[in-house]
Amino acid sequence: MNLDGRRGFSLLELLVVVAIIGFLAAMVAPNVIAQVRENRVAQAAESVREVIVEARNFAIDSGIDYQFRYEPNGQRFVVLPRELEPGEANSTDSDSATGNYLRLSGQLEESIRFSAPEDSDEAIETLDSRWFGQLADALSLSQLNWSAPIVFRFDGRADDGAFRVVSESGLTADLEVRGLTAGIRVSRVYPEAD
Repeated sequence: MNLDGRRGFSLLELLVVVAIIGFLAAMVAPNVIAQVRENRVAQAAESVREVIVEARNFAIDSGIDYQFRYEPNGQRFVVLPRELEPGEANSTDSDSATGNYLRLSGQLEESIRFSAPEDSDEAIETLDSRWFGQLADALSLSQLNWSAPIVFRFDGRADDGAFRVVSESGLTADLEVRGLTAGIRVSRVYPEAD
């Protein structure tokens, strides 16, 4: 007998509430997980887009051409001057300062990689460590394979270019650089076709 007039929940009522909550969580969880995965790919693509904008800005601000390259089927990317500084290209000129051009390197998160569009014949090359100047990871960067460059010219134009950011689960975002305007378009995230 309840002396103070309050009634508690029965075990059956508690089990029904827990079952309803569990059922709702099971219905919502896959959608939440899928949305988190899509957001990770979208964030990675947006981060790369910002780096590409920096490459264009470096070119315009410095008056020299810059290039963006990525590691095919890898996670690394770099922004480098299009040509080596005079002191780096000609080793007999010891009076020139080297490493004056801005350089940038970065990496996508572990579960995301770069990929070329399906219809492209991707040129892959290695670069001498001199290209990476004073970057802390210059030696390791020189041992990687790199995509063909997307060049940003000092007058604001660029080479046409396209590549993808792909997650382990096959979610993909396409990035496209338009030559005349150097505009960068990032697609919506979509599941990559098998």
